[in-house]
Amino acid sequence: MNTRGAAIATNDDGPRKAPRSDTRRSAPQAGDILVSERSARADVFAISIVPSDSDVTLTRYSAAIERVQELARGRQVDGWYTSDHTHYARVASYRSQ
Repeated sequence: MNTRGAAIATNDDGPRKAPRSDTRRSAPQAGDILVSERSARADVFAISIVPSDSDVTLTRYSAAIERVQELARGRQVDGWYTSDHTHYARVASYRSQ
């Protein structure tokens, strides 16, 4: 019995995992709202619509996240947070799949 998840047999005699049906994006796409730390200062957060430059700058993390969630809900897109523009965390999900 396979305890690692669903697997399917292929013609090359090796089992392979079935593709996940709930695959989600792990980075923002055009139109999504992004909040990011503008600099090494931990108290400056920039909010922008991907791929343009920032429109709003806030000085508290909680205020920045609330604003991203509000903008994402109004535009029916996803909201993201990043501190390094390499790793992203989804903080709002309103885009239809």
